[in-house]
Amino acid sequence: MNPTQPSKRLWLIALVVFWAIYGLVGRDAWKPEEALNFGQVMDWQAGRFSAWTTPVPLYTAVAGTLANVLPPVIDSQDAARLASGLFILLALAFVGMGSRALFGPGFGTAAVLALMSSFGLMLLGHALLPETALLATWALLLSGMAIARKRAETGAILIGLALILCALGLRGLPDLLTALLVLFAPLLFSSWRERHYRQALVQGLVFAAAAIIAGLAWLGMSGRFGGWWANHSLAWAWTFRSPARIYPDLAWAAWPLWPLALAGIWHAHRRLGRSAELQPLLIALAIALVQALLPVWSRDGGLLPVLAPLALLAAYGLEVLRRGAAQSLYWFGVLCFLFFAMAFWVYFIAIEWGWPVNLARHLARLTPNYVRGSVPRLSIYLAMTATALWIIAIPLFQRAKIRPVLVWATGMMLAWILIVALYRPWIEAGWGYRPLLADMARHLPGNACVRARVDPAMRVMLHYHLGMTGSGKCGYVLRLVTNGEARNKSGAHVLWEGSRPRVKSQRYRLELSDD
Repeated sequence: MNPTQPSKRLWLIALVVFWAIYGLVGRDAWKPEEALNFGQVMDWQAGRFSAWTTPVPLYTAVAGTLANVLPPVIDSQDAARLASGLFILLALAFVGMGSRALFGPGFGTAAVLALMSSFGLMLLGHALLPETALLATWALLLSGMAIARKRAETGAILIGLALILCALGLRGLPDLLTALLVLFAPLLFSSWRERHYRQALVQGLVFAAAAIIAGLAWLGMSGRFGGWWANHSLAWAWTFRSPARIYPDLAWAAWPLWPLALAGIWHAHRRLGRSAELQPLLIALAIALVQALLPVWSRDGGLLPVLAPLALLAAYGLEVLRRGAAQSLYWFGVLCFLFFAMAFWVYFIAIEWGWPVNLARHLARLTPNYVRGSVPRLSIYLAMTATALWIIAIPLFQRAKIRPVLVWATGMMLAWILIVALYRPWIEAGWGYRPLLADMARHLPGNACVRARVDPAMRVMLHYHLGMTGSGKCGYVLRLVTNGEARNKSGAHVLWEGSRPRVKSQRYRLELSDD
């Protein structure tokens, strides 16, 4: 793999930072998982809970710190979501470092582009989800293992940090035991029993053990150990999720990583026992696939750690991919994203200008409360510029081995830019909580007290947007009702009723309280 030139490396860094940060601010929560995780951050800010007692202390502390520091420059929800961008940048950096240490110069860029090209990272990495911290920690662990074979001291520090974060910052004992299994399993192969790796492993374990013991002692002295133990012991980890519900999503979440990884594995399948570079990655991939069945905080977030070893394997697969297969993957990416770009623009024209008529009517029925003209002109210009630049750049991509993942990574960037720039107001009109709560607030007097009998996500958004805690004796009550429930079945005085247009299964009703 040819090394990346310094000038191109600067362009890559700029694109990676822009891609990771763009779309994190200026929008409301789109999914209930984002609202629930933001609720943890608000509870920590208000002093109701310690970050250590939350399911993911590392993410809560980072997101809460950003939410405390960055306002009033940006909204506190946007500031908290920037934590996901930070962890994604760290994951990309560590994956690049690990790939370069394992395979040599040029492979770091290939691994970064491969990870950027995955559908799962584009969708999950730009949400307020703690799994981004899990991905970053896995990338840190694999990077430490790769570097340890050449620089034991640096590898020991990275391995120790990863173990500390697994034990105290993520899911506790389940993640710690998983990380230890990833570290010790390669010792089954003679190539990983050499002096540098054993030295780094011992030093990293001593460093991590000292820090973890000190952290647990501090938790005990401060009275927080019980709250931490409730969320980070092995007790909750025995409730495995169904493989039939998780693994099928890998087909799209890990595309195009898994075809490239399979190509690399097949190329080396006769000598895997002697391929020291691939052995820890295959072990980590197998363990990550089992770990994906553990409880997490969003529907597909458990798949994010799987992307770390897959990205490293994909970088190796690029080097050994046959020219015809590489050309096929490249042109498939070109045609795929040309189709997506054209579709995005056609749908946007239908939403904003009503043509084609039938499509416009269909989209209007989906989000009847969307107001045409809500997309700023600057966003339209940005989308136009990104589309034009990507189309112009396609013929300029050099015939290098990284060209297939380059077109997929930049295509993912283009797709995300178009989604956020052109569709953010339309998505929020259909899935966002802000328009629904603003409509409800028009039926309430100023400083009204509303008791919430709703789902946890709506409770968080009610408190965030309207400042209502939903507790105590109030003159109004907001209920979550089923679609089939009669309007006045309870005989209460109904002031308002509504739902998010794209989530009609959750319908809310504002009533006068009978207390």
